[in-house]
Amino acid sequence: MPGQEGVPSVFSPMSRTLGDLTYFTRSIIGMRPWKYDHSVHPIEWRTGQEKEAREQKKFRIGVMRDDGVVTPSPACARALEEVVSSLRASGHKVSDVHPPSPYEALVLGSLLLNADGCKTFRSFFRTGERTDSGAAQLSFYANLPRPLKYIHYLWVKYVRRDDIWAGLLKHWHEKSAFEQWKLVAKREAYKAKWHDWWEQEAKIDFMLTVPNATPAVPHNGMRDAVSSCGYTFLFNLLDYTCGVIPVTHVDRALDQLPPDFKLRALNGVARGAYKQYNASEMHGLPVGVQVVGQRLQEEKVLAIMERVEDALEKSGTGKYQQLEVE
Repeated sequence: MPGQEGVPSVFSPMSRTLGDLTYFTRSIIGMRPWKYDHSVHPIEWRTGQEKEAREQKKFRIGVMRDDGVVTPSPACARALEEVVSSLRASGHKVSDVHPPSPYEALVLGSLLLNADGCKTFRSFFRTGERTDSGAAQLSFYANLPRPLKYIHYLWVKYVRRDDIWAGLLKHWHEKSAFEQWKLVAKREAYKAKWHDWWEQEAKIDFMLTVPNATPAVPHNGMRDAVSSCGYTFLFNLLDYTCGVIPVTHVDRALDQLPPDFKLRALNGVARGAYKQYNASEMHGLPVGVQVVGQRLQEEKVLAIMERVEDALEKSGTGKYQQLEVE
């Protein structure tokens, strides 16, 4: 969206194979796009960074299993565990990590992204066009009268006792320039906190987590699950390099919710996500893992994604089985 700089926009290529993705990325950078696009960093493809990641014997890997907002579904948690087990079997040091609050990023990012009261994206619609169901929910709530929204916030926080959902709703309105600047300052402080944690405390080569709490939701499912985006939105806010690798498929026999699962006991964000989760109906859908590096580490992350695939193959788990193309 023109003018939206609170959360960096990301052009995310998708490909059938990891080799295709690496080839595409290397080719684009090889075209030296900074010669015709002022917004591109003038950085050549760093073969040394790629080679170092491919040849490093042992990695120190951090695993973020839960963002504290939406616990990964059984299918997504199983995919993550398969990768963790394969990397451990290959001799890498893998440990769980607890980074600075991902929930803080979700709140900050959502306020920054919609600081205009959801006006900009609606301004591009032509007669008869409509937005997707998730964006429609954001726009609807942003345009409710503020006294009504405050009453709803009080009900969510003190009657439902849902601090997670209430924290997202509390300041959901159009921001002044003064308010926007304060949010940007908070964003920069948050990014500094993450950098210090990664470099001084975690001291990891890369991070693993799920790309989403659930597999792909049904059409129009984002009406309920629109706020359940924290596992990727977090790294958009941080401007970190990430890549997603498919690992396995949803299995109706392995990925059912536990018998004592209660939807109403979840916070509002998680409840919206889990309304869509059904292992039987989602049987066969792809699930994967997210490889996370720091800023401007595209070559490193792509090479590490290759190492992850190799570890899966060596462990006997095997690479992701693609659909056959006729």
